Amino acid sequence: MGRMSNQPDRPAVAGPNLGLDLEEVLSSAVAIARGAGTILREGTAAIEANRGIAELTFKSTDIDPVTEYDVRSEQFIVGELQRLYPTHRIVGEEGGTYEQPRHARNGHDYEWQIDPLDGTVNFAHGFSIFCVSIGLVIDGVPALGVVYAPLHDELYASSRGHGATRNGVPIHVSVIPTLKRALVVTGFPYDTHINDTNLPEFVAFQHTTQAVRRFGSAALDLCYVAAGQMDGYWEMSIKAHDIAAAIAIVREAGGTVTDFDGGDSMLDSGFIVASNGLLHQPMLDVLKQARG
Repeated sequence: MGRMSNQPDRPAVAGPNLGLDLEEVLSSAVAIARGAGTILREGTAAIEANRGIAELTFKSTDIDPVTEYDVRSEQFIVGELQRLYPTHRIVGEEGGTYEQPRHARNGHDYEWQIDPLDGTVNFAHGFSIFCVSIGLVIDGVPALGVVYAPLHDELYASSRGHGATRNGVPIHVSVIPTLKRALVVTGFPYDTHINDTNLPEFVAFQHTTQAVRRFGSAALDLCYVAAGQMDGYWEMSIKAHDIAAAIAIVREAGGTVTDFDGGDSMLDSGFIVASNGLLHQPMLDVLKQARG
C-alpha cells in the first residue's frame, strides 16, 4: 500500500469541477503511447537491418541527436491528441508548442507535455532503454502520465488519485530507509562534454549510496523509482517533456518529487529529485553539499 509523502503544497486538480474524466483520458493516452511505440519498434527493426545508426540530425550539440522516428512518433501523438482534445495546449520535444495561447478551459488549464522518444541516443544505437512519454499537466500540476518502453513492452501509467501501475499491476516505491543501502539513478545534460555538469553530484552519491546507475532515459529512471527498482533519482538541466508524465507516476506510487530546494519548480527549473520519500531529505543534503 502506498504511503503518504511529504510533497510541497500544490493545487488540487481532482474533483467534480475538473472538467475531464481522468481515467477516460488515461485510457486514450495509453492507446496513443502504444501506437507511438509501434512506430519506434519499426525504427528499431530498421536500425537492426542496417546495423548502423538511424538517419540523424542534431539539435544543440553533436551528442543531442534526433531521428526520423522521433519526428514520426511526435506527429502521430500530436495528431491523436489534437483530434481528441482540440482545445488543449500541446508541447512536444521536436515540434515545440502546437497551440500558443494559454488560457483556462472549463475553469482549468490543460497542457500536454510529450516526448515521442526519450532516450534517442540509446535508440539510435540499438540499445533497448528508450520510451514514449505522454503527460497531462493541469493548472501547472502533473496530473496524468503514461510512459511506454516498447521493446520491453512495459507501460507505466497513472492519473491523479488513482494510483500508478505497470502493465496494469499496481506499483509502489521502495522502503529502503538509508542512502548507504540505496540504488540511485541519474542522467547527464547534453553539454556535459563542455561543463562536466553533474559529475560532482555523481561522485558524491557514489560515495554515499550502495550504487549509482545511468541508463539514458529520464522518464524511465523516474518510473523505476515508482516501481521500487530504484530508490532515488536526480537530474539537472532536464526539460518538462522529459519528466512531466513520470512525476505523476512517482507521486501516485507513493514517492516524493521536488526540485533541489525541496520546492515544486521542476518543470520550470529543470532541477529534479525523486525518491521513496524516506530518502528525500538525505538526497537533498547530498546535493547541497556537492554543489557547495
